[in-house]
Amino acid sequence: MRWADEMRIETPEQIGVDLELSGLGSRFVAQIIDWFWKILFTLLLALVCGVAASLLGKVDLPDDPSVLLISVAVSLIYILWLGAGIYCETMWNGQTPGKRFAGIRVIRQGGGPIDARSACVRNFLAVADFLPGFYLLGALLILLTSNRQRLGDLAAGTIVVRERSAGAAPDEDEHLMAHASDAFRFSPTHLKALAPGDRAIIRSFLQRYEGMDPDGRNRLVFRMADGFVQKTGYVPTIDIDDSHTARAFLASLLRDLDELRRHA
Repeated sequence: MRWADEMRIETPEQIGVDLELSGLGSRFVAQIIDWFWKILFTLLLALVCGVAASLLGKVDLPDDPSVLLISVAVSLIYILWLGAGIYCETMWNGQTPGKRFAGIRVIRQGGGPIDARSACVRNFLAVADFLPGFYLLGALLILLTSNRQRLGDLAAGTIVVRERSAGAAPDEDEHLMAHASDAFRFSPTHLKALAPGDRAIIRSFLQRYEGMDPDGRNRLVFRMADGFVQKTGYVPTIDIDDSHTARAFLASLLRDLDELRRHA
């Protein structure tokens, strides 16, 4: 059994990125917060249905409306408890309100963002984690599997990772941003086309740029720049025809990503 909460993924650009896996504690905190909101909305729904039942009870109807109201309420509660996780993880890049508070995120094992199919699979199987009771199966799987995956994660091919909340030192940030150029400016539309792990890939490459072999580094910086031009749909205003310009392109992309995160 491996106790280290780290895993490394290899990107298509052949850069290794270390990810910190979320443990049982942070996932439990996220689950409690998500349950709190779901229970709150369930109580509000029950209150609305109760008021509706009392109002309909005063109306002379040929059939008893209570059965229909109960059916509607149960259906809405089921949709709420199951659909909320699917919706949030798909629309919020792998986060629910609880995961956002706990600083964790669901991603695919290859490092890409979670999609709707994966979110559906992991949330449909969430009920199995409570077998035989008190979240026992889910807790055991998180503790015993190498990548801290519960049953839904194993079936969906997802992992839960911790957000890197601690940024780089100010002097390191200043060094990286010194290579950014005003010739490259990216709109939010360009930036939203990137996966959550792309920022870490760019930063990791720029941090290691000076110490890399020049020939391999130059080939890689052109490949990365071309890949992110295609991914973002960005049309450069100047030609990226040398390694210095390609590095400036990547540094500018990192700069605008960080700026978007600060404003978000």
